Amino acid sequence: MTLVSRGRRRSDDAAPAAPQSATLRVSWPWWLHPAWALALLTGATALVAVALPTEVYLTWGVPKFLDQDSSLLLLVCATALFVGILSVSLAASRGGSVDILMNAKQIHWLRMLFACLFILTVLGYVFWILIAIAQGVRLDSLMSVLQREAGAISTLKADSRPVGGVTTLTQFGPVAIVIGFILRKIGHGGRGFYWMIPLAGLRYVFYAERLALIEVLVPLLVIAALTTDPRTRRGVFVRLAPIFGVPALWALFAVSEYSRSWIFYEQNTAMGFPAWVSLRLLGYYTTSFNNSALFFSQTQSTEVVPYFSLSGFWNAPGIEQLLPHPGFGGIAPEQWWAGALSFLSNPEFTNAGSFLVVAGEFGPLLAIAYWLLVGAIAGAAFRAMTQGSVPALIANATLFISILELPRIMYWSLGRATPILIGIVLLALWYPRGSRGQRNRPTFASVTTAAGSAPESLRPG
Repeated sequence: MTLVSRGRRRSDDAAPAAPQSATLRVSWPWWLHPAWALALLTGATALVAVALPTEVYLTWGVPKFLDQDSSLLLLVCATALFVGILSVSLAASRGGSVDILMNAKQIHWLRMLFACLFILTVLGYVFWILIAIAQGVRLDSLMSVLQREAGAISTLKADSRPVGGVTTLTQFGPVAIVIGFILRKIGHGGRGFYWMIPLAGLRYVFYAERLALIEVLVPLLVIAALTTDPRTRRGVFVRLAPIFGVPALWALFAVSEYSRSWIFYEQNTAMGFPAWVSLRLLGYYTTSFNNSALFFSQTQSTEVVPYFSLSGFWNAPGIEQLLPHPGFGGIAPEQWWAGALSFLSNPEFTNAGSFLVVAGEFGPLLAIAYWLLVGAIAGAAFRAMTQGSVPALIANATLFISILELPRIMYWSLGRATPILIGIVLLALWYPRGSRGQRNRPTFASVTTAAGSAPESLRPG
């Protein structure tokens, strides 16, 4: 990162003056390009799901629904997404860097937006806690989770249901943590954004809500990777991040499963915990692709109004009263899907997947067009970032999780992603315009100010 401070010169004993502008250098390794991230995780797991024999699926208690036709359609849709991304961002697919100049007005605007989003996020957690207490959650309810009592997490979830539109405020956290990191990086913010991690950790520990923690950790790691000098030790680690990504995911999954499903399975399986959790993690992703084939086959004989592809819309506050979804064959979509899993598959693996869900709700041809469009949007956002757009930088960091979670869900279509999308739209519409970024070779210059080396107080901690 290069930080440029402009303003009056001061003596060493004078109070530090706030910089009037700052230049943030953004560097992207090849694996942060959405097309390669898609190929590394989604593409690889899709091929595994297609290639696994029926016998392996039976170890998870599910039949294999991925036949030749559905497997081909799955791969075609995934390829359409890949092509859509590359069609508008191929030039940036090998990595590079850009200097983003932020003037005083832009920095002030980011600080104000961060303050608003931070307050809204904290209020969401405060409301969540107060609602839980009002619904009867007590200290012994939390202790039962920590003591790994059977059914403790399910009971806690049932006794403290979130309230739509209120507790959803917590979902501003991913955008807040990215903006907070950027402000810290250019010397205009503190470390308060790190509070997003322990707050999300509460949901991870007591609700087994892995996604809540991933939603703040992934954007934080991505924005750190994008703004890290590749010549430093951190930069070397960033370049090797894909190697460490799988063990990190395994550890996060193992910790949550140990206090959740393993409570039952440790009494009912001869497998050790490491082997069991590894098999379950593999099933977590591959059965999602398999479930999407089940979804596709079941929707071919039923008239459906798209729901799972647009669940964030249908679950928005007030929509159910104003425009109720007609259901699938007269059955509420969530109940219909739960019934399909119970009768035909394994309700322990509930993820419906993504590619074939769109094909089931819109038809194969529209599904291919849909994934081409989504890919083009993702590619355009990445290209805008490489051209110096701050809103695009924040969008890529916060929504990178969409690529990682694509085997299981269409993250952007969920209600929990709505606050993130709102934050990005606010950025895109009202972020003060300034000069565009300047593309550079993928190297870093030294950190300087108008007077020489950057003062320690302005260097990121």
